[in-house]
Amino acid sequence: MTGRNKAGAILAVLTCPCHAAMAVILLAGTAVGSWLAAIQAYLYLGFTALFVAGLWIMVRRSAPACEIRRPAEPSDTERHEIV
Repeated sequence: MTGRNKAGAILAVLTCPCHAAMAVILLAGTAVGSWLAAIQAYLYLGFTALFVAGLWIMVRRSAPACEIRRPAEPSDTERHEIV
């Protein structure tokens, strides 16, 4: 697993939409909690978008793993030794 995949996993864990509801409940009675309750729909939308992006980054393969490499051509000295 690459560093980029790990970062996607961490992003997905931290922005899981269920955590938005917990944050609103834990901060209830505070100024921040009332502000979060007022923008709760946008909060869920943002957390969901970041969660999906984190999942995509986590499961995405890196480009070098998908490449099919051709066998290297023998150099001139190797051709003469084979013949």
